[in-house]
Amino acid sequence: MGVILPLEVVRFLAGEPVMGSAEQVVPLLTVDAHDLPHACLLSRAQLDATPAEVRAAVTSLRTRANLRRTAGALILVTLGDTVHHCKLGVLRARDSRGVLLVAFEPLEHKADTMGIPLEPMTFVAGPWIASLEHWDETAVMLRSLDDL
Repeated sequence: MGVILPLEVVRFLAGEPVMGSAEQVVPLLTVDAHDLPHACLLSRAQLDATPAEVRAAVTSLRTRANLRRTAGALILVTLGDTVHHCKLGVLRARDSRGVLLVAFEPLEHKADTMGIPLEPMTFVAGPWIASLEHWDETAVMLRSLDDL
């Protein structure tokens, strides 16, 4: 049975990268075929969310294989002094042009804080990365999960 994600997490994940600004990298963690952790680093351009669903566009071959095999993942979102641990289960998925589009159900949420300001891993959003990762197409692809 799923949980509802906090509004601040949903707003962050549903937001779009701001060109020229530092953007948080969102780790998507899965378990590989040897039961070891595997990290895939995503941007908000590859994510979307509602309180009851997280969507991701995954291009990493290993992560795609892990998701197909285990149907579970964890994302980490750092906001202020809190790291939000969101355990996710695959609701539905489909391949589209070399991308695995996944709709996840939030299964568990933990807000981890000690009141210490945190600095997440970041990158500078720019036109070159938007072009390389096809951000415009990715947004349309994520919305297409409504049709499944």
